[in-house]
Amino acid sequence: MMKAFFPALLISISAISCSPVGDTISEEKPLDKQLVNTTENIDLKEGDVLVIWGKIDAGFLENDKVPVFQLHYNLSLDGKTVENQTIPMFSDKEHLINSSYEIQKEEEDENDQSEEQNSTELTESTEETSGSPEETPEKIVKSDWIFEQEIIKIPIKKDGKYTLDYKAGSSDEKAESLFTKVSVILRKK
Repeated sequence: MMKAFFPALLISISAISCSPVGDTISEEKPLDKQLVNTTENIDLKEGDVLVIWGKIDAGFLENDKVPVFQLHYNLSLDGKTVENQTIPMFSDKEHLINSSYEIQKEEEDENDQSEEQNSTELTESTEETSGSPEETPEKIVKSDWIFEQEIIKIPIKKDGKYTLDYKAGSSDEKAESLFTKVSVILRKK
C-alpha cells in the first residue's frame, strides 16, 4: 500500500510544480507600432515549443470590445527564416491568464442617470405620437481589462539560438487610444 502511495505522491508534486504556460524567455516588452522589436539569442532545442503571449492593458473599453491587433513576426536561425506569419492578437477570449477586470462605476452611474432621463423622455414622446413600444438604446458598459493571451505556439525542429523579430499594428481606432497598451512575452514549453 505504501509503495503505491509514494509514486502517486511524486507524480502529483511534479505535476503541480510544472508551469502550464511554460518558462519565461523574455520579460514583457511593450510594442510600438512604429518599431520592430527583436529578441536575439533565444536558446531553443529540438522539441521545444516557443509560445508567443500577448498582453493588453486596455482602459475605457465599451462593452468589453478589445481592439484586435495584427502581430507580424519572423523567426530565424542563423540568418535564415524558419517561420514568418501575420496573426491576430486578442481576436477571441480563449487562453487568457493573469486577467484583471474592473467596471468603471462612476461613469456607469452617470450613464444610468442620463439613460433613465432619456428613457423617460422617449416614453413620453412615443406615448404622445404613436403609442408604439418603447425602444431602449443598448447600454454601454465601460471597463478596464488587463490580461495575457496565448497568441501562437511554434514547434522547434532544430537546436540553436533563434532570433525573433516582431511588430504589431491595428486598424481599430480603439487601438490608438492612450489607454491601450500592448506587449509581448515569450515563453517556451
